[in-house]
Amino acid sequence: MSKVYLIKPLEKKSIVYHVEMYRRNPDGSISWFNLDETYRWGQGFIEEDLDCNLPWEGDPVAYAKTDCGWGSEFDDSISVEFEFSEDIDELEQQEIRELYYEGGAGWLYDTDHDWMEEDSAVHIIAPYQVDLCEDDGTVIEENIKLKSRPTNPKEWPFVDTTKD
Repeated sequence: MSKVYLIKPLEKKSIVYHVEMYRRNPDGSISWFNLDETYRWGQGFIEEDLDCNLPWEGDPVAYAKTDCGWGSEFDDSISVEFEFSEDIDELEQQEIRELYYEGGAGWLYDTDHDWMEEDSAVHIIAPYQVDLCEDDGTVIEENIKLKSRPTNPKEWPFVDTTKD
């Protein structure tokens, strides 16, 4: 059974679903848009064997994967912000907004269109709690103590100490 780090915000309105989408245009250029949907509540996950991706103690944001754990369980969307490449005109921007408002993430992934996902993540804004769990949700260790950020950039993890 695999283990995951469960990251939950401790205050409402502190979790964001971030998606970067792109498409190849017929002329060979690339168009893109990014969206950030903020929710009142939710959760994010990091696989145990990727604990190097855990936030440092005091980090203002924890970045989690969208394809890990048992679901982000987003609850109560409160805002959606879009950013578009300059080549996308106002009419197409409005169409993308309306399609997303109607279909949400289902429109991004389950609809026939030219847009492809470049990246996605869950951003959990501090304060947050990190627990180590079994993949069935059983908590193994609650409120993990995060590592302090190294203060000397000449020490690991910033340099390879195995080389002379």
